Amino acid sequence: MMIQEFTARTNITPSSEEYHYIEQSYYDFDGNKDEFCKQWLKDIENGKWTLELRLRNALDKQKAEYEEQLKEQEEYLIFYRKQFEKYRKAQEKLDKLNKRIIAMAKIMEE
Repeated sequence: MMIQEFTARTNITPSSEEYHYIEQSYYDFDGNKDEFCKQWLKDIENGKWTLELRLRNALDKQKAEYEEQLKEQEEYLIFYRKQFEKYRKAQEKLDKLNKRIIAMAKIMEE
């Protein structure tokens, strides 16, 4: 449903942010446009829409915060993965050197 259709059916012009949530509710609604708008007007009157709007807003905010935290963790992972690879390569070189030292020590014992 377009915002113009919603406005024509309800005589209410929501902000673009609020319409975003109205549209989400519409897609979740099991009925046609007229039924949705009629129910939405009832929900406005009894306060259900205000509660739903606050809830959807809070969930979107929390989602954005979690996505930011995830991005930071991914950046740490990339940094530490590089450090781990450097450490692993150095450890492999050290292991090879230790094997050569042990081999040389055996030769010198003979």
